[in-house]
Amino acid sequence: MAVPTDRMNRRTATPAQIRRATGEAQARLRDLDARATADLRRIYEQAAADIEARIREAAGSGNLVREERLQHLRDQVQQRVAALSGERGDLLDQHLSEAAQQGTEPWSGAVEGNLQSIADDAVAFVRTFEASDGLQLSDRLWRLDRGANQAVRQVLENAVVQGHSASRAAADLVAQGEAVPESMQRTIDAARADTVAPRAADALLQGDRAPYENARRVFRTELGRAHNAAFEQAAFEHPDVIGTKFTLSPRHPRRDICDLHASANRYGLGPGVYPQGRNPYPAHPNTFSFIQPVFADEVSEDDRQNVEHPVDWLKRQPADLQAEVLGGQAKQRAFAQGLIGEGAINTPWRVIRQRLERQGIDVEALEVE
Repeated sequence: MAVPTDRMNRRTATPAQIRRATGEAQARLRDLDARATADLRRIYEQAAADIEARIREAAGSGNLVREERLQHLRDQVQQRVAALSGERGDLLDQHLSEAAQQGTEPWSGAVEGNLQSIADDAVAFVRTFEASDGLQLSDRLWRLDRGANQAVRQVLENAVVQGHSASRAAADLVAQGEAVPESMQRTIDAARADTVAPRAADALLQGDRAPYENARRVFRTELGRAHNAAFEQAAFEHPDVIGTKFTLSPRHPRRDICDLHASANRYGLGPGVYPQGRNPYPAHPNTFSFIQPVFADEVSEDDRQNVEHPVDWLKRQPADLQAEVLGGQAKQRAFAQGLIGEGAINTPWRVIRQRLERQGIDVEALEVE
């Protein structure tokens, strides 16, 4: 029997070719992530250098940043962070579009849908997506700016205010013919421009929770979301795609909630395989996991017969893996005792703790190491 022409047009790319193209698209996404990280680092380093320079310029006699200059410096920091926000927004717009387009590329020649339209829809989805914490992308970007302002201003204000008080106290001591204590002198020195300026700049860049690192996590998470949203939408334009598989990256650093999503056969399509709109990717920020297409003829009868609820999968795992998936020992003990179910798998312990306390549960016993 002849194959209808329209079906042939949709199948000019074979599943094997699509899988190869999927791997290539993932490699390009990794390259994009590296470029985005470098671009992001560059603009944060420039902002840090500008803030450092402005603090040095504000120093008066004795290389001290005086308290009367503090409000002016606060305003300058706020203005520079606002400029940084605009630069970061332009970068994000550019890289989100590229990530989404990369997500559609494996389906070129395999589906009839408008791939550019699909990529545009994916970017729009990322911008309006509301995560389990109730935040959209715009909220996260606002928090990045607030965090950057607070990080720099805290260093600046602490040093200047404490240095000013110490400087006045030291002057009184000297006037009385007394020596200035070493601790007081250290506080004064901490307010000198050559000390406070680099510390304020470092507040933007250094540390796992520094504004730059938080921005990098947002970029990686949202670029991956755009890529995979476009990939999934294009995948289900193909008549033979039945699901997408949540796949652990070879760079998956440690066991966590991703291991559950990649292993449970919740829908009878195979371990880690989800129907359209059900794939839990990304399971957490900064993830390396990704999705792959699954075709109808790849689902076995064994897959169909052995549906497994995520809670049942988790119950089969050793306690240490349960703790890693759930995010802590206390939460694992609560799960083992039947105090929490599937709805709490992604819920932070601090929230669960409050719920259990209201129920009269001895949460301190769960937290004992």
